[in-house]
Amino acid sequence: MKRTALLAAALLMGSAPLVPASDPGQPGHQGHARGEMAESRHEVRGIYLGYDAEAHRISVAHEAIPGVMRAMRMNLRLAEGDAAPGLTEGERIRFTMTGRVEQGMSWYADAIEALPADTELELPERLREMIGL
Repeated sequence: MKRTALLAAALLMGSAPLVPASDPGQPGHQGHARGEMAESRHEVRGIYLGYDAEAHRISVAHEAIPGVMRAMRMNLRLAEGDAAPGLTEGERIRFTMTGRVEQGMSWYADAIEALPADTELELPERLREMIGL
C-alpha cells in the first residue's frame, strides 16, 4: 500500500524519481498524495539541479522533510510571475516548498537562496550517486 501511494505521488509530481530514505521506516509523502491537506509549507535545503523554462519549474535534490517526505530529487513549480532563479547547477540552496492540492498535489518552490558552497547536506548515498556527488 505504501509503495502504491508513493508511486501515485511520483506520477502526480511528473517524472521525478523517488529515492529511498536512508531510514526505511521514514514516511514518504503518501498523505499528501491522497489530498489530506489543502496546503503545506516547509523550509527545505538541497542542491539546485536546473531550470526548465518551458514548464517553469526547477529540479532539486532535497533533504528529508521529517514526517512529510523522504530525501529525493523533485521537479518543483515556480509561481506564475516568479523569475527563473539566477543559480548555477550544483549550488546548495535553501527554499520554501509548498504543497497545494490542485487536481492532485502540486509542489512549488519560492524564496530560493544560495547557501555557502561548503554547506553539508544530509542526503542518502543513493541520491548523492544519482546526482553525481
